Amino acid sequence: MAVVSGLSMIPTLAPDERLLVRTDGPIVIGDIVVFERAGQFEVKRILRIEAEGIFAQGDNDLVSTDSRTYGLIPHENVIGVATYRLWPKPGLIKG
Repeated sequence: MAVVSGLSMIPTLAPDERLLVRTDGPIVIGDIVVFERAGQFEVKRILRIEAEGIFAQGDNDLVSTDSRTYGLIPHENVIGVATYRLWPKPGLIKG
């Protein structure tokens, strides 16, 4: 499970939403992923997949700090894909 913090994924995800994260299987462009960066967990959308890592960006361009600032996320830092919102309104996450 992951908890969204910050405003970078609005309108898709809001702060304090709880997400179910799939840790196995492939990742594809458009997936919302949880990854570790600088000792913290982040939630962003994959825009590109390259040999060196993924390019991830928040849905809220005005406030998101993401791969546009810190570059590619190494594949080994990706925890998994957010697939389902557990709280406050349970349901599939639409990408």
